[in-house]
Amino acid sequence: MYPWLTPVWQPLLQGVRERRLGHALLLKGMAGLGKRELAGRLATTLLCQHTNNAPCGMCHACELNAAGSHSDLQVVGREGRSIGIDAIRELSRIMGESARLGHGKVAIIERAELMTDAAANALLKTLEEPAGEATLILVSSQPERLLPTLISRCQQWLVPLPDTQLALAWLKEQGVAATPAALSINQGSPLQTLDYLNTGADDKRLQLLTALAGLGETASHLPTVQAGLLEQPVHLVWVQLLLQDALQVALGAKAPLKLDDCQHLSRRLAGTGPLALHELNSGLLELRRRLQPGQGRPMNAGLQLSQWLRRLQQTLTHE
Repeated sequence: MYPWLTPVWQPLLQGVRERRLGHALLLKGMAGLGKRELAGRLATTLLCQHTNNAPCGMCHACELNAAGSHSDLQVVGREGRSIGIDAIRELSRIMGESARLGHGKVAIIERAELMTDAAANALLKTLEEPAGEATLILVSSQPERLLPTLISRCQQWLVPLPDTQLALAWLKEQGVAATPAALSINQGSPLQTLDYLNTGADDKRLQLLTALAGLGETASHLPTVQAGLLEQPVHLVWVQLLLQDALQVALGAKAPLKLDDCQHLSRRLAGTGPLALHELNSGLLELRRRLQPGQGRPMNAGLQLSQWLRRLQQTLTHE
């Protein structure tokens, strides 16, 4: 188990052994913290045939869970873009049946925020009339998208972000050289940071931001910068963080920079002044908002980004 999960796992484990957990639990927290693993570990513990020593790892239930074949454990929501009413109705039907091994039943709904309204309402009926020793575990990185009435019927367990030093130490153990900047870019998530570093995205970020900050001197790089920013939405987040750091430097604020490995770029951009940086930052925020799905009529992303980059280039040129 990931070390940062221990503060949440210990009280959950105690609750199982003392038989005081509710029939519905919500494990919430940002993506990339290992909530799926935590839910799986909790399910194994609930189904263990030796409650006072759960999870024992030796009983038949624990062996079945380790093999991924326990008939009293159901998991939905692992695949697909949404969780429909049919999946929830089938889950409710199965959960209403008697346990095969006689030690309760457990259902895990991963990415619970993907439930349709109809599916969520169907689940609500199940929560209002729980069956026997059935336990439902909802896992969500966007709990604000869940029905309030659904949340109110669950015991809520927050999986917090780990301490920066703990996260960096764990990443080092995985064989990657992580920086606070890489962790910051991934919102403090160790698992997302690990994937980010293993795919070489950190090198791409440094190259892209260096080229962007140098547009005032080398205008010919503009098409390359534009293409790089359009590759993935997160690339615009990199620029946003750099602009925020530059604004912080321009204002003389003493708070730590988000991208501490790009201080030289932040200082270069800071020379354009707080007002220009604020306008650029606001323009980029609006551009990112309009690029999000479901924001009305589709827009020409390349054209809009090109216009913003030219404003940046002109600002840097007249610095």
